[in-house]
Amino acid sequence: MQVSVETLNDLERRVTVQIPAETFTKEMQDRMRSLSKTVRLDGFRKGKIPIKVIDRLYGDQVRYEVVSKLVENSLQEALVQEKLRPLDGPKIEPQPFEEGRDFAYSATFEILPEFEPTGFEEIHIERPVAEVTEQDVDNMIETLRQQRAIWNVVERPAREGDRVRVDFEGKIDDRDFAGGKGENTNLVLGKSALLKDFEGRLLGLSAGAEIVFDLTFPADYYAVDVAGKTARFQVKLHAVEESHLPEVDETFIAGFEIGDGGITALRQALRENMERELHNGIKARVKRQVMQGLLAANPFPLPQALIAAEIENLARQMSFPPEANDEKSQQLKTQLFEPEARRRVALGLLVSRLAVTQQIEVDGQRVRSHLESLAASYQDPAEVLRWYEKTPRALDSVRALVLEEQIVEWVLERAQVSASPSTFAEIMNSVQPPTGSVRQESSA
Repeated sequence: MQVSVETLNDLERRVTVQIPAETFTKEMQDRMRSLSKTVRLDGFRKGKIPIKVIDRLYGDQVRYEVVSKLVENSLQEALVQEKLRPLDGPKIEPQPFEEGRDFAYSATFEILPEFEPTGFEEIHIERPVAEVTEQDVDNMIETLRQQRAIWNVVERPAREGDRVRVDFEGKIDDRDFAGGKGENTNLVLGKSALLKDFEGRLLGLSAGAEIVFDLTFPADYYAVDVAGKTARFQVKLHAVEESHLPEVDETFIAGFEIGDGGITALRQALRENMERELHNGIKARVKRQVMQGLLAANPFPLPQALIAAEIENLARQMSFPPEANDEKSQQLKTQLFEPEARRRVALGLLVSRLAVTQQIEVDGQRVRSHLESLAASYQDPAEVLRWYEKTPRALDSVRALVLEEQIVEWVLERAQVSASPSTFAEIMNSVQPPTGSVRQESSA
């Protein structure tokens, strides 16, 4: 067997394997003889069917089986010989076959990049320094009041912050579309997950008003069926309501089930929760800087197969229609998700490689502590722990998270870290996911 390796680009390889004609012929003959002993054919006794007859009847099938077997066995041997590890299933391309001549084929695939992570000492990290103040607690109480607002009907035009109840129906080219219709839908103007242009049309309208308008969806709208298209909406406004915030009294406090202690106990409970959030927010901001520093210090080629897989994974997470596989949909998915997919793939490879080169192993006790912390927020923590133990994929995600934390700590010991004054609000805003310009639920 002869093997040659061609480098197509940084990560793509083409392995060409040539198998001697006598090896192919012997495999064919052995398979033919085996068939001749088991096949039943009218006019012939069992085991006495001539090889020529077997070849005429089953030759193509036997060649396919022999080729498949030879390719599978020889490719594995060739990869071991050349010390290559395909990232995904190789693309097999047999060369034209001729009787009596050597059989050859090529296998094209990507490999993982080989690199040594470096540049840790040049990474600059600003670690936020902040505390939860009394004003932060006051702001949190105000947020809780807004979440528990009482809505009262008013007889005036709608304005920012009001809640309106509407029926709406949208059509594109006189046709209905998914999510384009709603009845008795409540919207808080300026705070809903609707397109801003849709909400803007409702400002200044009073109960009983009806309006018709055209609205063009953004080209990057999450629903590919309507992205970039113009819809005509008919909207009827049933009611306008303004909010009244509840007083911070015994009834309000009782809703948080903190027991006795009144406002003092509520403020203490809020402070403790906010301090946990602040701690996690600081960790998240530092981790983001560490990962970004690693990426900047370690450029390397990324396998297209991993990027494509991550794009599909992100599309599923964003509820992208699974049936959307046409060329336009693929282009939109690439446009929307490729930058984040590339970042995730690069970070995954960096973390894995760094763990190997620096011999950083997942701390089992930290994994257990993390699981217990997750389970503590559920009614039956023991059942949650058992579920993780029985769900390898979920457990692997926790192990990966713990490994990332260990990598971050390892880098911080070598990076240039400085303190940066901040506030609770700044840190919380920095770790919140960005809000989009489109709705994620069931309205227009």
